[in-house]
Amino acid sequence: MNDPLNVSGLQAGRTGMDPRQLRQAGSLDAAPAKPFNEVLQESIGEVQRLQDEADNTIRQLVAGEIKDVSDAMIAVERADVAFQTMMVVRNKMVQAYEEVMRMQL
Repeated sequence: MNDPLNVSGLQAGRTGMDPRQLRQAGSLDAAPAKPFNEVLQESIGEVQRLQDEADNTIRQLVAGEIKDVSDAMIAVERADVAFQTMMVVRNKMVQAYEEVMRMQL
């Protein structure tokens, strides 16, 4: 059979296992999933840690303890990106909640 994409070398479909078995076998190797609230709390804690780190770096810059402005800029940008990401996740969660509330029972 002509294989224009040359996928025969990928051994696709030659495992002899059902895809559901592959999923189950793969999940045994992975660490157990954490509850969503724990993941959320850890993420919020990380955002807080990055904001505290940025605050400390700015204080050190103002006090003259560090001379390189780029260190402070990087710390502030990390905190900003983490906060923006957290806000996007929050907005998606609110949208999902609103969608669930609109569903007909």
